[in-house]
Amino acid sequence: MSPRTEAQNREIRQESMQKIMDAASRLIAQKGYEATSIAEIAREAGVSKGLLYNYFSSKQDLLEKMVLSAMSQADDVMERLVADDPRQTLENMIRELFRQLHERSEHIRLMMELTFKIDRFDFVRKMASDRYQFYIKFIEDLFHKIGIPDPANEARMLAALCDGIGVQYTVLKGVYSIDQLEEFLVNKYCKKDQQT
Repeated sequence: MSPRTEAQNREIRQESMQKIMDAASRLIAQKGYEATSIAEIAREAGVSKGLLYNYFSSKQDLLEKMVLSAMSQADDVMERLVADDPRQTLENMIRELFRQLHERSEHIRLMMELTFKIDRFDFVRKMASDRYQFYIKFIEDLFHKIGIPDPANEARMLAALCDGIGVQYTVLKGVYSIDQLEEFLVNKYCKKDQQT
Protein backbone atom coordinates (compact mmCIF):
# COMPACT_ATOMS: atom_id res chain seq x y z
CA MET A 1 0.00 0.00 0.00
CA SER A 2 1.40 3.41 -0.92
CA PRO A 3 1.68 6.16 1.68
CA ARG A 4 -1.13 8.70 1.94
CA THR A 5 -0.81 11.93 0.03
CA GLU A 6 -0.79 15.31 1.74
CA ALA A 7 -4.32 15.91 0.42
CA GLN A 8 -5.52 12.61 1.93
CA ASN A 9 -3.92 13.50 5.27
CA ARG A 10 -5.65 16.91 5.22
CA GLU A 11 -8.98 15.27 4.46
CA ILE A 12 -8.55 12.77 7.32
CA ARG A 13 -7.58 15.62 9.65
CA GLN A 14 -10.66 17.64 8.63
CA GLU A 15 -12.95 14.64 9.08
CA SER A 16 -11.52 13.94 12.55
CA MET A 17 -11.84 17.57 13.59
CA GLN A 18 -15.43 17.70 12.33
CA LYS A 19 -16.30 14.48 14.18
CA ILE A 20 -14.91 16.00 17.40
CA MET A 21 -16.74 19.30 16.86
CA ASP A 22 -20.01 17.47 16.15
CA ALA A 23 -19.64 15.44 19.34
CA ALA A 24 -18.82 18.57 21.35
CA SER A 25 -21.80 20.35 19.86
CA ARG A 26 -24.18 17.54 20.86
CA LEU A 27 -22.82 17.29 24.40
CA ILE A 28 -22.64 21.03 25.08
CA ALA A 29 -26.18 21.47 23.72
CA GLN A 30 -27.40 18.70 26.06
CA LYS A 31 -25.34 19.30 29.20
CA GLY A 32 -23.91 22.81 28.94
CA TYR A 33 -20.33 23.97 28.43
CA GLU A 34 -19.15 23.66 32.03
CA ALA A 35 -20.64 20.21 32.56
CA THR A 36 -19.04 18.77 29.43
CA SER A 37 -15.50 17.42 29.79
CA ILE A 38 -12.84 16.85 27.16
CA ALA A 39 -12.89 13.14 28.07
CA GLU A 40 -16.64 12.96 27.35
CA ILE A 41 -16.19 14.76 24.04
CA ALA A 42 -13.39 12.37 23.00
CA ARG A 43 -15.48 9.34 24.02
CA GLU A 44 -18.55 10.65 22.14
CA ALA A 45 -16.41 11.29 19.04
CA GLY A 46 -14.76 7.87 19.27
CA VAL A 47 -11.24 9.30 19.51
CA SER A 48 -8.57 9.41 22.19
CA LYS A 49 -8.04 12.49 24.34
CA GLY A 50 -4.55 12.69 22.86
CA LEU A 51 -5.91 12.94 19.33
CA LEU A 52 -8.41 15.58 20.45
CA TYR A 53 -5.57 17.61 22.00
CA ASN A 54 -3.59 17.16 18.79
CA TYR A 55 -6.27 19.24 17.04
CA PHE A 56 -7.50 21.51 19.85
CA SER A 57 -5.31 22.95 22.61
CA SER A 58 -8.20 23.25 25.11
CA LYS A 59 -11.95 23.02 25.46
CA GLN A 60 -12.14 26.77 24.81
CA ASP A 61 -10.03 26.39 21.65
CA LEU A 62 -12.43 23.66 20.51
CA LEU A 63 -15.39 25.93 21.21
CA GLU A 64 -13.74 28.80 19.35
CA LYS A 65 -13.17 26.61 16.28
CA MET A 66 -16.76 25.35 16.49
CA VAL A 67 -18.07 28.91 16.47
CA LEU A 68 -15.79 29.87 13.56
CA SER A 69 -16.97 26.81 11.63
CA ALA A 70 -20.62 27.65 12.32
CA MET A 71 -20.06 31.24 11.14
CA SER A 72 -18.39 30.00 7.96
CA GLN A 73 -21.30 27.64 7.29
CA ALA A 74 -23.76 30.49 7.90
CA ASP A 75 -21.89 32.64 5.38
CA ASP A 76 -22.11 29.85 2.81
CA VAL A 77 -25.86 29.52 3.41
CA MET A 78 -26.35 33.30 3.15
CA GLU A 79 -24.68 33.36 -0.26
CA ARG A 80 -27.24 30.85 -1.53
CA LEU A 81 -30.17 32.87 -0.14
CA VAL A 82 -29.41 36.13 -1.93
CA ALA A 83 -31.66 36.79 -4.93
CA ASP A 84 -32.01 39.72 -7.33
CA ASP A 85 -35.33 40.67 -5.72
CA PRO A 86 -34.90 41.96 -2.13
CA ARG A 87 -38.31 40.54 -1.13
CA GLN A 88 -37.22 37.10 -2.34
CA THR A 89 -33.92 37.39 -0.45
CA LEU A 90 -35.79 38.26 2.73
CA GLU A 91 -38.27 35.42 2.22
CA ASN A 92 -35.38 33.01 1.64
CA MET A 93 -33.76 34.18 4.90
CA ILE A 94 -36.97 33.79 6.91
CA ARG A 95 -37.66 30.34 5.49
CA GLU A 96 -34.07 29.26 6.15
CA LEU A 97 -34.36 30.34 9.79
CA PHE A 98 -37.45 28.19 10.26
CA ARG A 99 -35.86 25.27 8.39
CA GLN A 100 -32.88 25.50 10.75
CA LEU A 101 -35.20 25.54 13.77
CA HIS A 102 -36.94 22.38 12.56
CA GLU A 103 -33.87 20.48 11.37
CA ARG A 104 -30.99 21.68 13.55
CA SER A 105 -32.50 22.19 16.98
CA GLU A 106 -29.33 20.85 18.63
CA HIS A 107 -27.28 23.55 16.90
CA ILE A 108 -29.79 26.20 17.99
CA ARG A 109 -29.60 24.91 21.57
CA LEU A 110 -25.79 25.19 21.44
CA MET A 111 -26.02 28.78 20.18
CA MET A 112 -28.44 29.56 23.02
CA GLU A 113 -26.00 28.07 25.53
CA LEU A 114 -23.26 30.35 24.23
CA THR A 115 -25.54 33.37 24.02
CA PHE A 116 -26.63 33.08 27.63
CA LYS A 117 -23.00 32.75 28.73
CA ILE A 118 -21.60 35.36 26.38
CA ASP A 119 -19.87 37.26 29.21
CA ARG A 120 -17.67 34.23 29.74
CA PHE A 121 -16.36 34.10 26.18
CA ASP A 122 -14.91 37.35 24.84
CA PHE A 123 -14.26 35.81 21.42
CA VAL A 124 -17.94 34.80 21.14
CA ARG A 125 -19.07 38.28 22.17
CA LYS A 126 -16.84 39.90 19.52
CA MET A 127 -17.92 37.51 16.76
CA ALA A 128 -21.59 37.77 17.74
CA SER A 129 -21.44 41.56 17.82
CA ASP A 130 -19.73 41.78 14.44
CA ARG A 131 -22.13 39.26 12.90
CA TYR A 132 -25.18 40.97 14.41
CA GLN A 133 -24.12 44.34 12.99
CA PHE A 134 -23.54 42.80 9.57
CA TYR A 135 -26.93 41.05 9.43
CA ILE A 136 -28.84 44.04 10.79
CA LYS A 137 -27.29 46.28 8.13
CA PHE A 138 -28.00 43.66 5.46
CA ILE A 139 -31.68 43.40 6.49
CA GLU A 140 -31.92 47.18 6.83
CA ASP A 141 -30.70 47.54 3.24
CA LEU A 142 -33.28 44.99 2.07
CA PHE A 143 -36.05 46.86 3.91
CA HIS A 144 -34.87 50.14 2.38
CA LYS A 145 -35.02 48.63 -1.14
CA ILE A 146 -38.48 47.17 -0.42
CA GLY A 147 -39.68 50.56 0.85
CA ILE A 148 -40.45 49.57 4.44
CA PRO A 149 -40.60 52.68 6.67
CA ASP A 150 -37.89 53.08 9.33
CA PRO A 151 -35.79 50.21 7.97
CA ALA A 152 -33.13 50.39 10.73
CA ASN A 153 -35.57 49.85 13.60
CA GLU A 154 -37.64 47.41 11.59
CA ALA A 155 -34.48 45.33 10.97
CA ARG A 156 -33.68 45.30 14.70
CA MET A 157 -37.26 44.32 15.50
CA LEU A 158 -37.20 41.44 13.01
CA ALA A 159 -33.91 40.21 14.47
CA ALA A 160 -35.36 40.35 18.00
CA LEU A 161 -38.50 38.51 16.83
CA CYS A 162 -36.41 35.78 15.23
CA ASP A 163 -34.26 35.43 18.36
CA GLY A 164 -37.38 35.17 20.52
CA ILE A 165 -39.00 32.64 18.21
CA GLY A 166 -35.83 30.54 18.37
CA VAL A 167 -35.75 30.63 22.17
CA GLN A 168 -39.44 29.83 22.55
CA TYR A 169 -39.31 27.01 20.02
CA THR A 170 -36.26 25.46 21.66
CA VAL A 171 -37.65 25.74 25.18
CA LEU A 172 -41.25 24.81 24.36
CA LYS A 173 -40.57 22.29 21.59
CA GLY A 174 -43.54 20.02 21.08
CA VAL A 175 -46.09 22.49 22.45
CA TYR A 176 -45.12 25.46 20.31
CA SER A 177 -45.88 25.47 16.57
CA ILE A 178 -43.86 27.93 14.52
CA ASP A 179 -45.32 27.19 11.09
CA GLN A 180 -47.93 29.96 11.32
CA LEU A 181 -45.26 32.42 12.45
CA GLU A 182 -43.18 31.62 9.39
CA GLU A 183 -46.06 32.47 7.08
CA PHE A 184 -46.93 35.55 9.15
CA LEU A 185 -43.39 36.95 8.80
CA VAL A 186 -43.22 36.13 5.09
CA ASN A 187 -46.58 37.85 4.51
CA LYS A 188 -45.66 40.83 6.70
CA TYR A 189 -42.29 41.59 5.13
CA CYS A 190 -42.10 39.93 1.74
CA LYS A 191 -45.47 40.29 0.03
CA LYS A 192 -46.01 43.44 -2.02
CA ASP A 193 -49.58 44.00 -0.87
CA GLN A 194 -48.72 43.87 2.87
CA GLN A 195 -47.94 46.90 5.02
CA THR A 196 -45.75 46.68 8.14
